Amino acid sequence: MKRSLILGLVLMMFIAAIWLAYRSRPVSDEQYRTQKESGLISGPQTDERARTMRGPSPKHLPLVQMNEKPYVVDRVAQSRSHEKPPFEFRGGPGTGRVIDQEGKVLMDSGDDISIFGADVGPDREHVLIKGGEGINYLMNPAAGLKTKLPTTPPGGLNMFPFDWYWIGERSLLGVSGVERLGPDGKPVKSDDNVAESRLYVYDLMTKQLSEVALPAKFTHAVFTVMEAIPDGHVHLGLEESEYTSWCEIAAPE
Repeated sequence: MKRSLILGLVLMMFIAAIWLAYRSRPVSDEQYRTQKESGLISGPQTDERARTMRGPSPKHLPLVQMNEKPYVVDRVAQSRSHEKPPFEFRGGPGTGRVIDQEGKVLMDSGDDISIFGADVGPDREHVLIKGGEGINYLMNPAAGLKTKLPTTPPGGLNMFPFDWYWIGERSLLGVSGVERLGPDGKPVKSDDNVAESRLYVYDLMTKQLSEVALPAKFTHAVFTVMEAIPDGHVHLGLEESEYTSWCEIAAPE
């Protein structure tokens, strides 16, 4: 009797070990879709997967390295850099215009762009003009240059439009990501609609777009850009976590 009981317990432990090993295996995209359609994956697990699994970029781009690095913002120097800007945004969001120090209109809202703001570059010669729906322009009025920046990352569907920040005299940080899809295959219409966060760098000199190779702690997570400094430092925060980190983007060669 005792022998049968022991054998039964051993068999149950063996079966449990096999089941746990099976459950802990990485799930492929095809397996994930099949399990989701059959109801084996519930809502919370779906959200967790959306935050922890990162797929390859749809189109290969050169990589720019980002490394975690302690950093303290010099708020005094930052404030001084914004004194007497050579270019300013005037008017209301979506209906504004960008002017120079003499009051000359450099760009006005119209059919091509609804201007929401303008950021002067660290060289004080360029100005980043921000519009709605990912429409952004880069201008160097003295040189007569006007460049329309990429709207979304190339080659991918369901990508968010770029939001741009200065991270150097010749570099812009592009914040984008992949939309989270619902069971119907359409983008989720809610605040929690990001499946993957992605960063890019645009080189003003070469007009080259590169993708940022994220630090290990941010490779498999939805994150937010809390602040970007024109000297190349970026403050990142993990979604639904108190963890934040300053990172530095390598300067273009």
